Amino acid sequence: MKRILLLLIILLAANTISFAQKRFIARGAKPGELYLRYSWYGIINPSGMYYDTLQTAIYRLTENGKKLTIQYDIDFFAYPGDTVVPYAILADATSGVVYAKTYYSKNSYPHTSLWTSFDYGKSWLHKEENIGQRHYYSANFDGVIYRTSSDAWDGAYRSDNYGTDFTIVSDISFNANETGFDTSEFLFITGYKLYSWSLYHTYDLYQTSTIIPIDSQFVFGCRDICPDVYRGGIICEVYVSSWFPDDRYRVSFSADTGHTFRHVYVSDVFPISVITKPFFMSDREPGVFYIVKSYQIEDFNPFGHHTKVCIEYYRDYGETLVGIYCHDLHKNYGKTCEAVNDLVSEKINEHSILLTWSEPESSLPIIEYQIYRNEEFLLVTTNTTFLDENLEVGVYEYSVVAHYEMGCVAESSNHVKIEIEVGIDEYLQPNFTIIPNPATNQVTISSATPFHSVEIINFLGQTVVSLSSISNTATVNVSNLNNGVYFVRMSFDSGSSVKKLVKQ
Repeated sequence: MKRILLLLIILLAANTISFAQKRFIARGAKPGELYLRYSWYGIINPSGMYYDTLQTAIYRLTENGKKLTIQYDIDFFAYPGDTVVPYAILADATSGVVYAKTYYSKNSYPHTSLWTSFDYGKSWLHKEENIGQRHYYSANFDGVIYRTSSDAWDGAYRSDNYGTDFTIVSDISFNANETGFDTSEFLFITGYKLYSWSLYHTYDLYQTSTIIPIDSQFVFGCRDICPDVYRGGIICEVYVSSWFPDDRYRVSFSADTGHTFRHVYVSDVFPISVITKPFFMSDREPGVFYIVKSYQIEDFNPFGHHTKVCIEYYRDYGETLVGIYCHDLHKNYGKTCEAVNDLVSEKINEHSILLTWSEPESSLPIIEYQIYRNEEFLLVTTNTTFLDENLEVGVYEYSVVAHYEMGCVAESSNHVKIEIEVGIDEYLQPNFTIIPNPATNQVTISSATPFHSVEIINFLGQTVVSLSSISNTATVNVSNLNNGVYFVRMSFDSGSSVKKLVKQ
């Protein structure tokens, strides 16, 4: 278990880095949107000595942390020179654009690569590779990203096309924590002693800087994690975060670019030895910020762990905690428990309605479907069809709620509404005949009106026979079908019609 714990500490250490070029969290282009580069899950070999699987992922959070999707996942030990193994993650003002920095050794030298995604982190384009450690800062503008070096004489470079090309903009390189609201505005917090830190603010790439000492009640110093600075939602708004000797994480806010601060968040006690700690990120909307907390949840079948992420959503500069949204990122999380697809209701005759739907392809294994009629629970089924018979005249509204493994209950599907009217029967629909019915080997389907297609559907909602033809007659071989009840759906210009078929 000590070896396992050590591996977990190594894994999580990659999630506890602070400065902007190393941040694992980035605000998106829209208010309420965040991106995380974070551990996902690990499966430990039965020997208990090493991991068979260890995954990290890029997550996108929307609706102020309420919704989380896995955009991209990768083997934690994959070689980052060949693919995206993010060391840091950034975003700019373009919707869907995310940047990833990877850092690795190649030919006995450190290398840094920049990757760009234009589809919210799902797929990645390699933009450049450099020898040595490089830092990237995405600006608050479309496509603008800066590159600097740990060596001051290497200079600073800027790209206006999402990292495709860089042009030198300063002979002197620099470090920063955050970009501002001007293309050349940067914020940097630094210090050399405990309780002696200052905020550096520049509008011209550090050709000139305003240096503002920060009172010791707002910044302490590096305690495993160093203080950080973030822009707020409007010009002059600044947040700073810092750990203190009482093992509390404090976030402070300034409306005047760091000249005066006040506390807006103080955490519970988190001893320095605790692996996971809270982290801060400001939103694009003024007064809105987030506290991100993570937990490692032990798994037993198979043995390993997975991550749980909780987002605390604050408004009014910390005065209002709107909600806490937790996401249990089990290893099947990418297989969602979404609502059923394509819920359709069709009248079979004057007293019967057929419901059909399909299960999402990426879903967890299904346990059951619960069917509701006029908002009242009707029955449970494991099929993806249901025939509601012996109905009286009236309006009927249906919904289906999917129950998946791991206790996941999907929201109800889109409700469908259908009416049974006086005098409405199957002969007022596009009509057709099935001969013979019941059938053994083949059936002949005929209609006075030309039809476009014929489908035979089983009770699981699966199409077992499908024919396309503009004709009035079709002969269908049903000898290979199992005995039982099926539905024949005919498609006409004016709509569709469904009838029962019995195979015996």
